[in-house]
Amino acid sequence: MRLQELIFRFRSGFRFIRMLPQRLTAVISLLTSIAALCLLVYEFGFRFTPETRQQIFVAYQVFLQIFLYTAAIRILLNPKGFRHEKGFWIEVVVIFTLIGSVIISGILEEKNIPVLNKINHIVSYILLIFISTVQVSKEIVATLQRHLKPELMFAYSFLFIILLGAFLLMLPRAHRGDLEFTDALFTSASAVCVTGLTTIDISSSLTVTGQIILISLIQIGGIGVMTFTSFIAISFFSQTSFQDQMALKSILNEESMNNIFKTLFYTLFTTLFIEAAGAYLLWTQIRGVLDNLIPNKFFFSLFHSISAFCNAGFSTLSENLCSPVVKNLYGFQSWIAILIILGGIGFPIVFNYGRLLNHKIRNLFYRLTGSSRRMPSHVRIVSTTTRIVIAFTLILLIAGTILFLLFEYNNTLKDLSSGEKLATSFFAAVTPRTAGFNNLPTVSFLPQTIFLTLILMWIGASPMSTGGGIKTTTFAVALKSIYSVVRGKKQVEIANRQLTPETVNRAGAIIFLSILWTGLATVLISITDPHGTVTQILFEVTSALSTVGLTLDFTHSLSDAGKIIISITMFVGRVGLITLLLGIFHQQPAKTYTYANDTVIL
Repeated sequence: MRLQELIFRFRSGFRFIRMLPQRLTAVISLLTSIAALCLLVYEFGFRFTPETRQQIFVAYQVFLQIFLYTAAIRILLNPKGFRHEKGFWIEVVVIFTLIGSVIISGILEEKNIPVLNKINHIVSYILLIFISTVQVSKEIVATLQRHLKPELMFAYSFLFIILLGAFLLMLPRAHRGDLEFTDALFTSASAVCVTGLTTIDISSSLTVTGQIILISLIQIGGIGVMTFTSFIAISFFSQTSFQDQMALKSILNEESMNNIFKTLFYTLFTTLFIEAAGAYLLWTQIRGVLDNLIPNKFFFSLFHSISAFCNAGFSTLSENLCSPVVKNLYGFQSWIAILIILGGIGFPIVFNYGRLLNHKIRNLFYRLTGSSRRMPSHVRIVSTTTRIVIAFTLILLIAGTILFLLFEYNNTLKDLSSGEKLATSFFAAVTPRTAGFNNLPTVSFLPQTIFLTLILMWIGASPMSTGGGIKTTTFAVALKSIYSVVRGKKQVEIANRQLTPETVNRAGAIIFLSILWTGLATVLISITDPHGTVTQILFEVTSALSTVGLTLDFTHSLSDAGKIIISITMFVGRVGLITLLLGIFHQQPAKTYTYANDTVIL
C-alpha cells in the first residue's frame, strides 16, 4: 500500500513538474498582456515628451519578444497539443509576424528609415492589441464562468466596463478642462448601457480621444462585453468547458450549444457590416457640408452610425440632431432612423429572416437547375417571436408617426412643409424606441406628445437587441393575456401557437418590476432634486430605465445623488431587473407534489 502511495505521489509530482513550465508561460503571457494594455492606455491618455514615447515603444518591443518566447516554449513543450488548438493557423500567422517584427526592429535600430519605422509601429500596435486582448478575454471568460451564474456574469461584465470607461474618460487627453468623476461615471454608464443621457457637452467637453473612448464604450455596450470576449475565447482556445458553453447558451438565449459560436460570429459580423454600410451612407449625406461645420466627416459618420445602430443616441453635435448643421438633412435622418430600427429589431429576428432567405434561395436554385431536391416546406422557419416583433414594430412605428403628426401639426411642425412634417414625425416615432436622438426640442412638446413619447419609451425595442424597454414581445404577450381573460380563455395564443405559463408569468413580472422601479426612482429623485417637476422626473427615469436618452432639459441640472440614481437606473434597464433577480436568488428545484387548486378574489 505504501509503495502504491509512493508511486502515486511520484507520478503526481512528475505531472506537476512537467506542467509547471506551461503554467508559468501562461502566467507570464497574461501579466505581459495586462502590462501592455496598461501601457497602451498610458500612451493613449497622457501627454509626454517624444523621448518618453520612444521608451514606451522600446517596452512594446520587449513585450512582443516575451510573447514570442512564451509561444516558442509552449510549442516545444506540447507540439501535438498546439496543432490541435482552435485558431491554430491564426496563431501560426501571429507567431511568424512576431518573428518578422522582432527582426525588423533589430535592423531599424541601425538604420533610420521613416516609412519602415511607421509600418513597424503600426504592426507592433496591432500585434500587441490582438495578443493582449485574446489573453485577457480568455482569462475573463474563464474566471467569471467558473464562479458566477450566467445572469450575474452578464451584469458584472457591464459593471466592469462602466467603471473602466469612467477611468478612461478621466484621462488628461480624453477631456477638456475639469471633469468630475460623477460626470465621467454617468457618461460611461450612459454609453455602455446605450442610453444617450449626458451631463456634459460631448462636443466641447471631450477631445477626439475622449470621443473615440465614448464610441468604443457604445460599441461594447451594444454588442455586449460577454459576446465579444466569449467569441475571442471560443475562437482561439480549446479549453472551453461544458459549464462555460452552458453559461454562454443562457446569455445568448440559444436552444442548442452547437449554435453558440455561429451566433457569436454572426452577431459580430452583422453589427460591423451594418455599421460600416451605415457610416458610408451617412457620409454621402453630409459630404457637401462645409468643413468648418463638420471637420472630420469620416469620423462623424462612423460615430453616428455606431451610435444609431446601438440605439445610443449620442451625437458629437452640441444640440444633437436639432443642430442647424443636420436639422434639414432629411436623408441623413432617414438613414439614422433605419439604423435605429435595424439595431432595435433584435439579432434573432435578423438571423431568422436570414434562414428564411436561405431556404427560399436554395429552393429557387433547385427549381432553376431542374433538381428534384426541395427544402422541406412544412417547417415553420419564421418563429413566433419574429412574427410578434415585426407586427408590433410596424404598428408602433405607424401609430407613433400618425399620432405625433396630429399632436404636433400646429406646434413644433407648423413651419415645415407636408413632406418635412411626415419625415420629422417618422423620426420622432422611431427615436423613442430607445435611440434617444432628437431632431426637435422635447421641451416644446405638448403634454399629449410627451405622454405618447413616454409610452413608446416604456415599450422600447425588441428582445436580444441593442435597445431597452420592456420589449415589444412583453407588451404583446400582456395584451394577449388581457384578451384571453376578457374572452374567458384559459390559454394565451399568438400566431397559432399556445404560449407557456412561464412566458406569460415572466411578461407580467417584467411589467410589474418596471413600474415598481420607475415609481421608486421617481420618488428618490424628487427628494434629491426637488427643483424638477413630476413630468420631468418621470420622463427622465423612464428614459434611463428604457435606455432611451431623451430628456426634458433635466439631465444637466441633476445633483450628484440624482446622477448616481439615474446611472443605476440605466444599468438596471440595460441588464434587466429579471436578470439581476435571477442571478441573486437561488432557483428552487422542481417540486414533486402540487397543492390543491383554489381561487383568490381579484
